[in-house]
Amino acid sequence: MMLVAILSSVLAALPIYKEDRGAPEKPAQLAGIAAAIAEHSRTAEEAAFLAAWAYSETKFSLRIHSGRCRPQECDRGRARGPYQPHRNGMPFEQWERMHGVENTWVQTEHAARQVRWALRQCPGDRIRGAFRVLGGLACHRKLRGEDERVAVFERVRAKL
Repeated sequence: MMLVAILSSVLAALPIYKEDRGAPEKPAQLAGIAAAIAEHSRTAEEAAFLAAWAYSETKFSLRIHSGRCRPQECDRGRARGPYQPHRNGMPFEQWERMHGVENTWVQTEHAARQVRWALRQCPGDRIRGAFRVLGGLACHRKLRGEDERVAVFERVRAKL
């Protein structure tokens, strides 16, 4: 329960996506994400990574989380939800739950499995490497925007 409160506070302290400012449903969305991250992460590192990954991908946009991506967003319609997974053989029923605020728990469960895998792929630089492989790159290939992703991870991790 303590982790949920801390994560809720940390997520709320991150800059709010411009079109979500003042949205009455924003606090509930962030609380739901925090609760799902706390439930599915095994370590503080995983929790911080999940938060940083979703924030870096979508800034927790309510519109994107709900599945209302614009044509050029969400990898041109190939990605969904706050963590932006691609289908990649995912069963249709599960894929259908990769968007929608009401499906945050399922989305985070899926993302947590991906994060645990990614954190094992690049032992030399676990965090940068995990962002890289989740972005479809090799461990040694720099991901555009990775410095910002790592900075968000470090900011969240310092609070947990």
